[in-house]
Amino acid sequence: MIADCGSRIAELSLLSIIKLRDPQSAIPMTNPDNKDLSEYLSLKAANDELRERGKQWLWSALDSLSSEISRELSARNDPPLQVGRQEWQFKVEDSTMVGERFGARFREKTLIVEAGWPREPQHGFVPDRGLARARIGVSQNVMLEPRIVAEMILKRQSEGDLVWRFIANKKLGERVTESRLRDYLNLVLAN
Repeated sequence: MIADCGSRIAELSLLSIIKLRDPQSAIPMTNPDNKDLSEYLSLKAANDELRERGKQWLWSALDSLSSEISRELSARNDPPLQVGRQEWQFKVEDSTMVGERFGARFREKTLIVEAGWPREPQHGFVPDRGLARARIGVSQNVMLEPRIVAEMILKRQSEGDLVWRFIANKKLGERVTESRLRDYLNLVLAN
């Protein structure tokens, strides 16, 4: 585990960092020589894998819907959606979510979807005991910041399935589906 350099200070520092990474962790970190540290790191790796899967589902759904909409626009001789993604950070309460931002623009309107989770101790934790958070925003003009119209949380269901759900005022709402995402994309198409 920790290199045997005879320094209890190094062990305590590592434990402090681990506790900062997940302040709600129920894993006791009293003895770094036991299996608690490896269990914690295994759990973190497993959760990060779930987070990546959840993020990829979201991006795949948005990419597929954007392609579908662009084909429909093309059939009407309208310009296609302009889409892109970039690395991004955003705040949820006092925590910083680190991840990516997806944008879909049609004429002057833009839909933004941000998804991420804390990566470093100073980023805090995912509020409301989720694996990751996401937000949907709409801007009526490229010069204006998007107005947040929905927030989402990635959760593991009791049967183990991974699911994005809408969340408002700390209350879970309906499941995020491709159909609901299409409704949000339609906001940038409306006249």
